[in-house]
Amino acid sequence: MRRNSLGAALFWLLFLGLAPLLLWQGRRTRRNTLRLPEAIGPQQGSCGSGPPLKLHLIGESPVAGVGVAMQSEGIGPALAMPLSSQLQRQVYWHCHGHNGATLQQLLGKLPTLTTPPDAVIIMVGVNDTTQLTSLVQWRQQLQQLKAVLGNTTLFFTPVPPMAQFSALPKPLNLWLGLRAHLLNAEVALFCSQQTRCHYLSYGKQPLSAQLLAADGFHPSAAGYKAMGEQLSASLAQHFKQV
Repeated sequence: MRRNSLGAALFWLLFLGLAPLLLWQGRRTRRNTLRLPEAIGPQQGSCGSGPPLKLHLIGESPVAGVGVAMQSEGIGPALAMPLSSQLQRQVYWHCHGHNGATLQQLLGKLPTLTTPPDAVIIMVGVNDTTQLTSLVQWRQQLQQLKAVLGNTTLFFTPVPPMAQFSALPKPLNLWLGLRAHLLNAEVALFCSQQTRCHYLSYGKQPLSAQLLAADGFHPSAAGYKAMGEQLSASLAQHFKQV
C-alpha cells in the first residue's frame, strides 16, 4: 500500500461527511477573498558579489509576487540576498510566475532555458490543492516536469501550510491542509527516487498574521522574507556540498 493511501482515504471520508459545509465555505471564500494583483517591476536581477550562481524560479502566484506591490519585495530577492550572503557568491534570479496556475498549466508555460541555470526552484501546489488535482495526475505531471527540465538541478518547495491560511475558515482549512500534506508527501517521495531532484523545507515557523498579505492567502513582504531565509538555508547547504 502506498504511503499516502490512508491519508487519501481519510481526505475523502472527511469530504463525504462534511461535503455540504465544505462546498458552502469554499464558494463563500472564493467570493469574499480579496483579489490581489501580481507585483510590478523587473522579474530578474542579481545581488552580492563573487562566483556567479544562477537561479530560475518557476511557479504559481508567489513567484509572480502576489501579496506585495513590487517584485523587489518578492521571493526572488528574498531568496537571493540571504543565499548570496551565506555562499559569498553573486546570485542571479529570474522569476517565471503565473498567478492561479496548476502544475498542468505550468507545463504549457515553461520558459526556454537556453543556458541551463545552476538550479530551478519549483513553487507550485496551492492551486492543485484547491482544484483537487488527483494524486495520480500529480505524480504524472511531476514526471513530465522532470522530463522537460531533467538536465537541470530541480528544487521543489512544499505546498504552504494551508491549514494556517487566515482566509480559510474551519473545517475547510484543515481539509485543504490535509490535501496539501498529501501533495507534499508525493513530491518528497518523487524527489527521493530521482537524480538532481531535491525537496526543500520551510521549517516549522507558524504563519503569523504579519507573514500573510491582506487577503489572508498570499505572503506579505515579511512572509516572502521569511520564506527566502528558510529556503536559502537548505539551498546553501546543498551548494556548499557540490
